[in-house]
Amino acid sequence: MADLELVQLHGSSHLVPGPTNIGVIIHGSDAFLVDSGNDKEAGRKILRLCESRGLGIKAIIATHSNADHIGANAYLQAKTGCRIFATKGEQAFIESPRLEPGFLWGGFAGTELDNKFFVASPSKVTDVIENAEALKSEGIQLISLPGHFVDMVGVLTEDRVFYIADCMFGPRVLDKYRIPFVYDVAAYKATIEMVRNMDADFFVMSHGEVERDIGKTASDNLELIARLEGSILDAMAGESSFEKILARVASSFGVDLSYGQYALVGSTIRSFLSYMANGKRVSYRFKDNEMLWSRFEC
Repeated sequence: MADLELVQLHGSSHLVPGPTNIGVIIHGSDAFLVDSGNDKEAGRKILRLCESRGLGIKAIIATHSNADHIGANAYLQAKTGCRIFATKGEQAFIESPRLEPGFLWGGFAGTELDNKFFVASPSKVTDVIENAEALKSEGIQLISLPGHFVDMVGVLTEDRVFYIADCMFGPRVLDKYRIPFVYDVAAYKATIEMVRNMDADFFVMSHGEVERDIGKTASDNLELIARLEGSILDAMAGESSFEKILARVASSFGVDLSYGQYALVGSTIRSFLSYMANGKRVSYRFKDNEMLWSRFEC
């Protein structure tokens, strides 16, 4: 793993580019991290980077609890005693990370998901974000960004830098993974619309480039969601089981399912089916104890 680079965006707001981009907000000799990176090694690197600049890590603001965002929490908290801010909805996953693979799988996930990509080391949330008044004095505003995961937030600084977590993804990421993880489709779409209309000078995606104008990326992400909805409808072919829909949608997007991808993409397709059923676009019935989905007919 190469040495990390600290990039100043504007004023006190910085970025450490990486597999998961890490925000660094500097006030005096204090550093506030926006997420911590994907593993212990990332933690070692960012701690060394901060120390080399005379900075102490005062707090980590966890945008959400996915392992690639909190993977260095435990290491950094043990080394520095830093505070960790998170929403109530993400707190349980941060403190008990083995909840995540079970959440994705819909039951006990087994050893295939027992790795650093799904299970971070547990860390202690010291400050539930709903009560995080202390951050306001640091010029840090927390913005709810629901949709991607249970209770995600973004961070807007007084420098007009908006760290938008995983509410949308850059083109290279979309091209690589094809189907992004979505927990609540309606909220996901509304969040993208909200962010594209936010008044900020820099938009920092956790997986993607820093952008001054987020409009095209927002449109690309919404277009992908629309394509997914259309692909799910096409995959029904009269009546179809979830397994057939998943296989057809994955194939149409060029995704080769593995155990992990089955969990991630499968969870996303279930979320879409629920969303589309709520909107009276699809319906289901049980036949011989098999759940079958079809286009909604009035």
